[in-house]
Amino acid sequence: MSLDRDTILADTAQILDVDVAEIDLSVSLVDQGLDSVRLMALVERWRDSGADVDFVSLAAEPDLEQWFALLDPR
Repeated sequence: MSLDRDTILADTAQILDVDVAEIDLSVSLVDQGLDSVRLMALVERWRDSGADVDFVSLAAEPDLEQWFALLDPR
């Protein structure tokens, strides 16, 4: 199962405790407050939804555009 862009963005905003509009797609998520604990929470949430996602792949590229390509490959 893949995740759509809106879900990825909404879940990321929620885990960072910000509005979706506050997330800058051109800035690393680490620079926007993402840490390993929050990333693991996202991975678990998305796995529970049926997505084939792993921590290492997301941590290697903490960038939403990269995540969109990885998780929503349409």
